[in-house]
Amino acid sequence: MMPPTDTLTKRLASFVVGTEWNVLPQEVVERARRCLLDWIGSAYMGKGSPTDRMMEPLVRRHGAGRVATLIGCGFSAYPMEAALYNGMISAVLEIDDVHEETSLHGGIGVIPAALAVAESVGASGRELILSIVIGYDISVRVARAAGSSHYQFWHTSGTCNTFGAAAAAGKLLRLDEEQMVMALGLAGTQAAGLWEGLNAKATTAKHLHSGKAASNGILSAFLAKQGFRGAEKILEGEKGFFPATARPTPEDLQRMTENWGRPFLIMRNFFKRYACCRACFEGIEGLGRLMDEQRLRPGDMEEIRVTMKPGRTWLVGNLNPFDIYEAKFSLPFCMALMAIRGEAGVSAFREENLLDPAIRDLMGRIKLLSDPEIAAKARLEVVLKDGTRWALEPHCRSLTLEEVEEKFLQNLSPLLGKKGAEAIIRAVNKVDQMEALGELTHLLKRRPRGETR
Repeated sequence: MMPPTDTLTKRLASFVVGTEWNVLPQEVVERARRCLLDWIGSAYMGKGSPTDRMMEPLVRRHGAGRVATLIGCGFSAYPMEAALYNGMISAVLEIDDVHEETSLHGGIGVIPAALAVAESVGASGRELILSIVIGYDISVRVARAAGSSHYQFWHTSGTCNTFGAAAAAGKLLRLDEEQMVMALGLAGTQAAGLWEGLNAKATTAKHLHSGKAASNGILSAFLAKQGFRGAEKILEGEKGFFPATARPTPEDLQRMTENWGRPFLIMRNFFKRYACCRACFEGIEGLGRLMDEQRLRPGDMEEIRVTMKPGRTWLVGNLNPFDIYEAKFSLPFCMALMAIRGEAGVSAFREENLLDPAIRDLMGRIKLLSDPEIAAKARLEVVLKDGTRWALEPHCRSLTLEEVEEKFLQNLSPLLGKKGAEAIIRAVNKVDQMEALGELTHLLKRRPRGETR
């Protein structure tokens, strides 16, 4: 039993400081390596996007020539600037990993912070992997306690990832328990990210959330190392994170600090196969399977109804996406894309498909409904023009570790060449054997083919 004077923040800090490499099962190490690889792929695929084109010149002007790698840029920056940039570009194409229970995207907030600080302190590969595992755990535990009341307004990949990024950075900086409490306290007062960023053609604002989480997490750890003080009860204090942004139950708060490492929560991460919001997956996959099994054509369908919980319906309910980035949060578009093009990967999200009359026509026949009591992630009801009706509740599985590697090769080979992509895979696969990270980060500085900036 914890003494009553212990705060939630102190318990989290104790876990971060007290968790060492020798307690990580091999399956956790392997999972973390795949999370790192998947994140690198997500970051590289964000190259050339509007977010990249706006951010790289900014970072080059204000922080170039330092120690932390900017993915695919050919130069380095200060750790906070590198984490900001890398965290933003890895969010762009929506192919990064996500935690199933919380909808939190841990990789885009935690890994940019961990990599930047690891480079700045000369950490080993094992120290990097350990910090990633710990960072994911802290992010997920905070997000799980914050729950749906928080997610209604706040993007956990911005808010809760700030705690995970601070934990990862603080572990690499070897903060003691008191300093780690301060780092988490400072992270909490900077945690932000509002869902209004999905409205009014502002999807690039969403990319900022993960970048700021990573950068602010590093700042929190650096300040704590210097003696800066944060709130000791930042989570549960009267004016703290939970009272301000969520309505956790006593059971939620208790669960937040239970069962450390049983399992490590990175093991429950979901690797994406489609380049869009995770909430679209059941609709995409369910419709695709039904069309294949019943040999249906888009023209056979009179109406498609998709029922989900209200929060999910809102998240992917854009009926008229402005650009391909908004289209990633449009379930009607994503389902129509699968029905007509037979795919919903990175290459399928392009302007010509967004404007395709056949896709737009089918989008108009897809209706989204909300049911707060539904147990499944989604229920599909397909009505054919001949009156035939089909109903299903699809289940989508995560990519396996082997499929993550295949995804990386497929997406990165056109940018870096097959040999370049394979070199990164080999380096990631042995990262925990590296005394220093230069062998890996040297590869990550390489610009994609055709880039001349």
